[in-house]
Amino acid sequence: MAVLHRKEEKIEVVLSKLPKEYTDKEFVDMFVQLYSKDWGKIKANYIKHSQDKEPGTVIIMPKPELYLKSILETYLENNKK
Repeated sequence: MAVLHRKEEKIEVVLSKLPKEYTDKEFVDMFVQLYSKDWGKIKANYIKHSQDKEPGTVIIMPKPELYLKSILETYLENNKK
């Protein structure tokens, strides 16, 4: 099950609100501002994954900030011009 639906559409909206040169932190901050409910779902999913794990196992889902950076990197890689 996808944590974030319509990723590309949301990334495009966030990028349209940022200056041409932006930092990862600015991207995450703008995403949180525009999509606070989705941000809450991402954080809740991360917490659930971290609480449900067996001792000594690795959490598969990255931390919420890293998750957003990862989907941004994937989007940018797939949409190079």
